[in-house]
Amino acid sequence: MGPGFGRTLGDMRFMGWVTMIYGILTCLTIVGMIVGIPVVVAANRFLAGVTRFEAYRASASIEELKAGFQDLGGSFRILKIITIVYLVLTALYLVFLFMMGGLSLLAGLADGY
Repeated sequence: MGPGFGRTLGDMRFMGWVTMIYGILTCLTIVGMIVGIPVVVAANRFLAGVTRFEAYRASASIEELKAGFQDLGGSFRILKIITIVYLVLTALYLVFLFMMGGLSLLAGLADGY
């Protein structure tokens, strides 16, 4: 591997731990657990992938490389699903806010007559 591989592994490990901490902090609320638990699972898989890549770096075993990519793929799959769910919920929340604003505007107009 090239000289940047070790640096990349360090960056990957840092991002894995940051994601893990974010997931744990998100789990502090009951509603946040819906998103927080899958984030913690994804971060755990991500860190497992980093460990596999470090083992590949030490042993040059193709099996470790394959397992590392499988772990990263599983992590990214979970994060993709969480991101889609989060975007859908955010869009629904914005629609709800606009509906409530429109209803309050209509109620204000009705009171004016």
